[in-house]
Amino acid sequence: MRRRAPLVLAAALAAALSLVLSGSASAAPAEPVVVASGLDNPRQLAWGSNGALLVAEAGRGKVNPGPNGCFTGPEGETCLGVTGSISRIADPARTVDGDARRVVTGLISGASREGGSAVGSNGVSFQNGKILVAMTWAPPDVLPRTGVPKWQLGKLIRATPWPSHAKKSIADLAAIEVTQNPDGTDVNANPYAVLALDDHRSVVADAGGNHLVLVDRGKARVLTVMPAHGCGGVVTPECDMHSVPTSLAKGPGHALYVGELAHFEPGGARVVKVSPTTGKVLGFYGKGGTLCAKDTAGFSGISGIAFGPDGSLYVSELFGGATGGQVVRISPTCQRTAVPVPMPAGLLTDSKGSVFVSAFSISDRDGADGAPPGQIWKLRF
Repeated sequence: MRRRAPLVLAAALAAALSLVLSGSASAAPAEPVVVASGLDNPRQLAWGSNGALLVAEAGRGKVNPGPNGCFTGPEGETCLGVTGSISRIADPARTVDGDARRVVTGLISGASREGGSAVGSNGVSFQNGKILVAMTWAPPDVLPRTGVPKWQLGKLIRATPWPSHAKKSIADLAAIEVTQNPDGTDVNANPYAVLALDDHRSVVADAGGNHLVLVDRGKARVLTVMPAHGCGGVVTPECDMHSVPTSLAKGPGHALYVGELAHFEPGGARVVKVSPTTGKVLGFYGKGGTLCAKDTAGFSGISGIAFGPDGSLYVSELFGGATGGQVVRISPTCQRTAVPVPMPAGLLTDSKGSVFVSAFSISDRDGADGAPPGQIWKLRF
């Protein structure tokens, strides 16, 4: 199986679904709080204005596509629509089983016929009162002429929240991979996560290209290429050593941290500390890591990272735990605890230490492929 196809994470998400559905009821945390449900493939999270929680929904592809509404792409049957969105939860700390209001809509989305395992608007951040959205990419020659807004693919979009819904491309992220191919392997762009560093700079993780892009006032350049690693140093059909960066967070001292999906090698993923100015790798959490040497378990398929107010690191693992997904806490003293979460994705923490996570992140509002609808959970460790 290709590890870095243009819709790079769709296969990973679908592969883990069988683990979720085969798990018992004990796979859920003892007392999770379901903040919101009915979400379409919820992925990365960000804080917006006035303490609101923003959710990047990758959408559900094309609803009721009919017999000719889908095409065969790199990851199998894909149905294209404009169902991607950014949703807002006004008071997540106090909301229980509530609704998320979609404040940006009309974003391109590709999903299975059932609406699951979507790709599209995967990453979200907030900058100067506007919402930044990282959009996935696919080669134009694999897409049918469907009338969907293909201009969005591979772009960093700046959106004005409801009622405007105005959207503008501020950087062509995929062009860097297509024209420069920074890691020197096959050309595959997949912008997946975005993080605003300050009022004018942001970083985007390209999961397909294995690099980070720094966007400064609309100008985009490679910040760093994520180092290949793992697999015993040997590339095989099962293990390609690619980093596949999927998630970004600010840590203590406003340092930049990057979470990797890595190469499906159990325990092979890392959380890497990177200089936001030079791109230099400054250490990492994981097997053989320098940042918490006492924690040797590593991570399996990272899809979200965040730091708590006490400096603890939180990590979403797609393939961690016994039943398909967990959120791990690494304390400042390198002690590890974990809470099972089915198919977790984006993570955020608040000032009181609550942890918010996207759950059932490969499912749409109706529950795709037998999974419950996409949700946001609140956890306490």
